[in-house]
Amino acid sequence: MGQPALGVKSKEGRFLRFCASCAICFVLALQACAALADTTRQGPDRGPRIGLIVSDLRNPFFMQIARSVESAIQTGPYKNARLTVVSSGFDPTRQAEQLEHMVQQRMSLVIISPIDSNLIGDRIADAQTAGIKVVAVDAAAQGADLTIMTDNNAAGRLACGRLAEVLGGRGEVAIIHGPRNTAVVDRVQGCRSALGAFPRIHLVSEALNGGASKDGGLEQMTKLLASFPRLMGIFAINDPTAIGAEVASRSAGRKMIITAVDGSPEVARRLQDGRTLISATATQSPTRIGKEALWRGMEMLHGRKPNEPVVLLQPMLLTRENAKTYSAW
Repeated sequence: MGQPALGVKSKEGRFLRFCASCAICFVLALQACAALADTTRQGPDRGPRIGLIVSDLRNPFFMQIARSVESAIQTGPYKNARLTVVSSGFDPTRQAEQLEHMVQQRMSLVIISPIDSNLIGDRIADAQTAGIKVVAVDAAAQGADLTIMTDNNAAGRLACGRLAEVLGGRGEVAIIHGPRNTAVVDRVQGCRSALGAFPRIHLVSEALNGGASKDGGLEQMTKLLASFPRLMGIFAINDPTAIGAEVASRSAGRKMIITAVDGSPEVARRLQDGRTLISATATQSPTRIGKEALWRGMEMLHGRKPNEPVVLLQPMLLTRENAKTYSAW
């Protein structure tokens, strides 16, 4: 009786082991299929993964870029695209890490507003090696497939030409600088070019960095007011910096002529009010920048190369005279 029973158990054991092996093979096959699916960025039911890295979402300009990209996805032919938005807080090291993470996430397209135009270059190269298209917005980024931005040199010339004219072509002025990307560098170069046409305008400082923020503008303007008692004018590299400079000037009881770049809704409202120390701002269009970045980026995903590597959008000068008819962003 014992031997036959052992034989039955042995056959049952072999059968169960066979079934278990089949089950394991089936699970492994499913895992392999899932892994294969994960390596494909696009499928019939899964749209492209799009990453958007902005310098700082606390800045209204970059918030509007994010909104315009999201709107273009929702209202255009790319509704199946999946958008991930991150803010770098004007920290170039963090931004490099964010782009590296997006490479690991296997994005199809990354739109980035670079904080440091050169530092981000290596991470962009890594993204392109992984087959990711990269569009730079607001400023150029080393190695990007495409750049869409304001003609920042022209914006600086417009703003500082106005500054010199309102001052009557004479007096001490200063520049409150910002992050070292091409947008800021070009604005400052354009400003210096415009001021150079007025030999009695004296540029007394351009070393202070306001971090492109209201708080930074206030802090650096406070230092300038203490250092230069005859200071009459300021070029701020963006509207938040200009607003901070205005707050500092009013707190110190100093009259000042301030110009900037952005054309933000807040500065447009201040210009309409007429009591602001801000005399003018050269406009940008973050809505158009964001939409163009998405549309042209998607074209690249479909194999269409850009006709030109850099798209420059022309600014206009926003002043008290035309603020009421201006449609901000």
